[in-house]
Amino acid sequence: MHGPPEPGPSDHGMEELRPLIADRPPADRERVERAYAFARDAHAGVKRKSGEPYITHPVAVATILARLGMDTDSLMAGLLHDTVEDVDGVTFDQIEREFGPDVRRIVEGETKVSKLSKQGSQQAEVGDSGRDIQAENLRQMLVAMTGDLRVIVVKLADRLHNMRTLGAMKPEKQARIARETMDIFAPLAHRLGIGQIKWELEDLAFKYLQPGDYEYLQSRLRTRQEERQALIEQAVEQLREALHDDLELPEWVSDIDIAGRSKHLWSIHNKMQKEGKALEQIFDLLAIRVILTPKELHVPPGTDEKRRERAEETREKRICYHTVSIVHSMWTPLPGRFKDYIAVPKPNGYQSLHTTVISQSGQPIEVQIRSRRMHEVAEYGVAAHWMYKQGSQLAQRDRENWLAQLRELQNEINDASDYLDAVKTDILSQRVRVFTPKGLAISLPAGSTPVDFAYHIHTRIGETTVGARVNGSIVPLSHKLNNGDMVEIVTSKNSHPSKDWLNFTVTRSARAKIRHHFRQQEREEALQHGHDLLERYLRKRQLPVRQLMRTKLLEEATQKLVGTRNPDDLYLALHAGKLTPSVVGRVLSPTLAQEQAPAPVRRPPPAPGESGGVFVEGLSTTTKLAQCCNPIRGDQIMGYLTRGRGVSIHRIDCPNMIRLLKDEPERCVAASWDSGTPGSTLVDFDVVAPDRSGLLADVLGVLAAQKRSPLKVEAGVGADDTAHIYLRLAVTGNGDVEALRSAILQVPGVADIVRVGKNGGWGRVTA
Repeated sequence: MHGPPEPGPSDHGMEELRPLIADRPPADRERVERAYAFARDAHAGVKRKSGEPYITHPVAVATILARLGMDTDSLMAGLLHDTVEDVDGVTFDQIEREFGPDVRRIVEGETKVSKLSKQGSQQAEVGDSGRDIQAENLRQMLVAMTGDLRVIVVKLADRLHNMRTLGAMKPEKQARIARETMDIFAPLAHRLGIGQIKWELEDLAFKYLQPGDYEYLQSRLRTRQEERQALIEQAVEQLREALHDDLELPEWVSDIDIAGRSKHLWSIHNKMQKEGKALEQIFDLLAIRVILTPKELHVPPGTDEKRRERAEETREKRICYHTVSIVHSMWTPLPGRFKDYIAVPKPNGYQSLHTTVISQSGQPIEVQIRSRRMHEVAEYGVAAHWMYKQGSQLAQRDRENWLAQLRELQNEINDASDYLDAVKTDILSQRVRVFTPKGLAISLPAGSTPVDFAYHIHTRIGETTVGARVNGSIVPLSHKLNNGDMVEIVTSKNSHPSKDWLNFTVTRSARAKIRHHFRQQEREEALQHGHDLLERYLRKRQLPVRQLMRTKLLEEATQKLVGTRNPDDLYLALHAGKLTPSVVGRVLSPTLAQEQAPAPVRRPPPAPGESGGVFVEGLSTTTKLAQCCNPIRGDQIMGYLTRGRGVSIHRIDCPNMIRLLKDEPERCVAASWDSGTPGSTLVDFDVVAPDRSGLLADVLGVLAAQKRSPLKVEAGVGADDTAHIYLRLAVTGNGDVEALRSAILQVPGVADIVRVGKNGGWGRVTA
């Protein structure tokens, strides 16, 4: 057991942490001191890259958590988060025995993430495998977060301190960690509503990702820092006097906190880039924040808690709106620069009034007005839930909704990189909050359309969407929604999705549901087509269709032909041409099999240009190789029963065969190469190469070396100086063709050699 240490110069930052927990119960303070002593002893003698004792890092993490107002278990986990991973002999069971199950759960979640993070760091330079491990690291972190949000709050504090001390790392690691911070951790802090961490992470990442732009912007702002500070102080004093002199406001509030602030560098840079503005055109470089603390509300005895909360929220809003009216009476508001995030909060729960005014000095100043409760949500976000001094919680429904989204993605997507992409798009991206006609707030990624909105409400609504109204006006389905829009979807029960929707939908969920609809539709069409092929075949032979197509018989036929007992698989095989109706018919009707399956006739090897040794199951008619695709031994083939000219043999991928399977499937029959002695087949080739002197002689020389004599040779040069040498040769099969290809491709300059058809000239077909 580790007792609390005596304060001293070796406390490595505890002198900063202790005042932050001074108002907590003595038992909580003693637990924090014990956790510090345990971590200090565990990390004794270990240094960070910067040369500082390692214990300074967990103490700094705990201090960040204390400033956020996190609970005591979180502070202890911050102090202990690296002990199990980095120190031999320290176990999770030991952490639980000494500090409790909640601390163990947070430390265990942190440790799992950190192990993957270090593996990813070690392999980040090796390409895809390193990126895959980094993706899996972030996936595991998000999964752990769905169990206990404190895991991610501690992780954000850990990342913030690592970013503050990133200067000790190598430049390539600085860039990689900064990019990960900008892509994942800053958006995650924003989604959780923790503004303090989000802004600092963005500025620190900006410093390492774009050092030139960062230094330029910082120097530009520094040159006029004193002037801006004087303007802010003057405006703050004027506003403080006006608010205190107001007749009503002092009766409603117990404290008015007014402070100036500077806009963060990344925010300024991002705004300049997005809007194409110069620094002088950014109107909210100077800002004043007004935080109003309402007096205690006296309500009649017996008032239930919900009515009390509604009354407090109503009074907070009235105080904020009254304050903005005072601001507008003092200074001239800029048109179009008033934003009401109280009536329409941001998706992460942020509430405040923003207005930009022209001060008496002529400079634009942004004024933000909010209650103390709203400020806690804006600064601490989800962390407000665990504040020791119980603050107002982040909207419970919003938090539960997006945690449910994380779990849903985890169940739907197995690949770590795909999961991470989905999280970035659907959860961590910029958001808009829109409303249903009944006033229900819906949070969607920025850029979402009415189709995204419709699918978010319900899959059936999405699939039957025909139009949309936004704020009462008809808009195209590709219209991009804005924060605060009221969206109404127009549906028709006979309507269906359009593939065009994939060109403008944003959310992964909507896109997946649209694709699923068309895959399902294609499957149903394929099943119907396969069913119709079989039914049409049986009817033409005047067989009892209803009797033969009973489920039991179809299941038995499917088992024999496909290997499953689902008739759908049989229909799909018929649709795809893997089976012919005649084959299925013979399995369903033994009588039909006896009539159509006489003993196979074996024939002697054919002469060149004839069937090439083809065997057609159950038929003894003559066969002829089709000249449109010129199949050779080794090609996958199928036969077509012609009228009076026997069976025409095609390659299975021949365009004519594909058409015949669709138009006359009952005349298509299975065929295979006879196992007898291979015959020879005439095949035409096209040798393609840039034109040069001696090319034809070199190609013919290769043929002579292989003791081959072409039956026909033609050569020509196209407008682009590409030469084509057409050869007709007798071959015995695919192996012979490949040997020829390999030999001719050795001729200098030859780019390709492909098989071509003879039907209608030298028209090229697929090799």
